[in-house]
Amino acid sequence: MPARKPRGAAFVPVAFAAFAAAALAAAPRARACGVSTADGLSSCSLAEHEEETRPRWRLGASASYTSTAIDFGSFRSPETRGSAIASLAYQPTPRWTLQLAAGSTLGGHLVTPAGQYDFSAGPTAAIGASWRAVPGTKPFVILTSNLSFSTATTEPTGAAPAASRYTAFDLRLGVLVGTTIARVLSPYAVGRVFGGPVYWAYQGEDVTGTDTHHYQLGAGLTVVAFGRVNLFAEGVPIGERSFAAGTAFAF
Repeated sequence: MPARKPRGAAFVPVAFAAFAAAALAAAPRARACGVSTADGLSSCSLAEHEEETRPRWRLGASASYTSTAIDFGSFRSPETRGSAIASLAYQPTPRWTLQLAAGSTLGGHLVTPAGQYDFSAGPTAAIGASWRAVPGTKPFVILTSNLSFSTATTEPTGAAPAASRYTAFDLRLGVLVGTTIARVLSPYAVGRVFGGPVYWAYQGEDVTGTDTHHYQLGAGLTVVAFGRVNLFAEGVPIGERSFAAGTAFAF
């Protein structure tokens, strides 16, 4: 089960946008040599400078929407969820990136035989790493990993409050393959596999589930917009379906 990135963090993109805008005037030209992935990983250097001058830190903000189903054994629940996250990545070498991320759910629900349950706000946290398997930008091949945790409460739609805890753990491994065009565009294909348990209290009983899909296949695009600022969007139509978009600033 992918870790769900739980709600109520609308201030994150606003704060990030203000921070990035203040730095744009001093930012040098950079290439789009990789992507900030939908699972929160900022996976490559945004500038092809010498080692002593390349940016080592990256601040990011993104929003995502997922649609999948959870298998609880005796029943199967379609699930949708939106989220917003902020991330901070450190790149000790041109090929390695380490990252921390945190965020909140923006909405979503589970559909069960007993009716629909809505997600409340709840925190999420993740730690990740990525490695550029092929040096350079044409092509780039990036291996990613992400370990995450999220928790929230659920309440039946339109019923008297009866909150129950929903907690998910997720280990996700992926590969991104793409190239850089005209120094600013980086289209890529992405594949991921993942797994992890979901713990929930359903109608007074503790149940354990997992995602009915343990893979993703999709594509995305990163664009260098202003110097060290890049934008990305990614769509995944196969497996766990998702759409994500965001921005990152290298410094």
